[in-house]
Amino acid sequence: MRITELLDINSIDLNPQVSNKEEAINHLVDLLDQSGKLNDKEIYKESVLNREAQSTTGIGDGVAIPHGQSEGVKTAGLSAMVVKEGLDFKSLDGQPTYLFFMIGAPKDSGGAHLQALAQLSTLLMEEDFRNALINASSKEEFLQLIDAKENKKEEVKEIVHPAVLAVTACPTGIAHTFMAAKALEQAGEKLNISIKVETNGQEGVKNQLTQDDIDHCTCIIVAADKKVEMQRFEAKKVIQVPVRDGISKAEELVQKANNGDGEIYHHDTKKEKQNIIRLFYKHLMNGISHALPFLVASGVLYGILYLVKDQVLSNQLLTLINYVQQLITIMIIPIVSAYIADSIADRPAMVSGFAGGLIVCQGISMSSISANSTSLLAGIVAGFLAGFVSLILKKLFSYLPQCLKGIEASLFHPVLSTVIVLLVMIYLNGYLYIAHSYILQYVSLVESQMSTKILFGFVLGMMMAIDNGGPINKTAYVFGIGMLISYDYYPMAAVMAGGMIPPFIIALTATLSKNRFSNRKDALMNYINGISFISEGAIPFIQQESTVILPACCLAAGLAGALSMYFECSITSPHGGLFLIWMVNNPLYYLALIVLSTVVGTLLLFIFTKLKNNVK
Repeated sequence: MRITELLDINSIDLNPQVSNKEEAINHLVDLLDQSGKLNDKEIYKESVLNREAQSTTGIGDGVAIPHGQSEGVKTAGLSAMVVKEGLDFKSLDGQPTYLFFMIGAPKDSGGAHLQALAQLSTLLMEEDFRNALINASSKEEFLQLIDAKENKKEEVKEIVHPAVLAVTACPTGIAHTFMAAKALEQAGEKLNISIKVETNGQEGVKNQLTQDDIDHCTCIIVAADKKVEMQRFEAKKVIQVPVRDGISKAEELVQKANNGDGEIYHHDTKKEKQNIIRLFYKHLMNGISHALPFLVASGVLYGILYLVKDQVLSNQLLTLINYVQQLITIMIIPIVSAYIADSIADRPAMVSGFAGGLIVCQGISMSSISANSTSLLAGIVAGFLAGFVSLILKKLFSYLPQCLKGIEASLFHPVLSTVIVLLVMIYLNGYLYIAHSYILQYVSLVESQMSTKILFGFVLGMMMAIDNGGPINKTAYVFGIGMLISYDYYPMAAVMAGGMIPPFIIALTATLSKNRFSNRKDALMNYINGISFISEGAIPFIQQESTVILPACCLAAGLAGALSMYFECSITSPHGGLFLIWMVNNPLYYLALIVLSTVVGTLLLFIFTKLKNNVK
């Protein structure tokens, strides 16, 4: 149902005489009653006040939407008023409220009031539209503005085939994926170009592109740092970029795609044209991203076992948890290898990649068998080996007679590629294990001296803040994961501490300086990003003033990493942030160093800003 069908001209007041929250609610109830929507305004008012007692309906940005569902409502309806000077409605953002809508729904109307609330909230997200309503000169104009906005929204919904399609995907599938999607959608709206964006996040594929969409589009933007399904784009114009470009260059990409500036995509040849370093990074992160849930589960289960080791708990239950944790841990390297191979040569390569990973995690070599061999380096080599072996076999099998094509993918390819990978890895594994041991010895040497240990932590922390989710950040993160798999838990704690600092600095800066960022609400959301170890939340704000904010974030993140090493903090999970503080060794020190580093970083930001302004 449309908003204009619920809002009667008699239930609108553009010049009410109200001065506080109680008077505002009373007047909105009276307006609903005057329009004939209520049969008992006192009963309805009670439902509104009960809802208000749970939490304020002042949603911020100068808007309040009090609502209630009760027997006092005859038919669903709305009332609205504008208080041009604003009043204190105890809104979530603590700012004055100018625009008020009240929703009334009968007791037996199901979720009608919630649907109306959702519609209103969506319409009122745009600042220009809110300002237009506040400045409306008459009730008729007020209704016309809403009607026009709803018509525009319905027209957008009626677009069957968007001109531009996009796919976003990042290695962890948590932040960059959705930030890029949002940026591309906003760019499309700003440029008046219809766009549909598919996200490939940790929850799987959302808003999936249909074949009908693909057939009718002008061009497809693929902003991804891991493998996405590309065969469906055969013979279509495609623009392939890192996921960061989907955030920072959204308008440029959408405009290019709309102009048809992409290259014709051919699945068998496109990979050869891409930058080798970018391809390596993309294949590697495809393996790491798929292994991440296994790493988290293994780490959390290990933390549970560590916490309850001295507690009275069923031995059978502890044994089961320990068994499951060990099984998951064994799967990590084969998963990395399998999905690296899959990224290189598609699904036929997965079995040989998985087999190569099993050889690694079991420590099998020509000279010895070591059940304790957990080399991420060897797992990565196995994955790339399996992928390239599969590519070569694909080329060779292309010469097979047509009558044998049916069993090529199901028999010849997986069996032959697996045998080749197993033989090569059995030969290489001993050498890779030696290389891995040298790396561990070097890291142990660095960690044995306090001065080098602190410097090591500083470098890891700073790397996490330099490009927030970019290649340098991911290099530090993958290194931390490699150490985690090898049972060295100190680097990951330093990495996680460094990654949490940039969003915390942005949030604290927005708290102390309300006018520092134009989108202050998003800046404050970085408290949640920081707690969750999602450093990418800081990217839009760093981009606004990188010469000031980036150095402050890097130095503070480096400080956090250094202090984490100094206090010998460790963690067994590669993700989770402060939600997993109970798993951190020396948790109070860890919390303290994060708070201290955030404060130092924020002070540096203000100092650098002042210095920059003085230079001007």
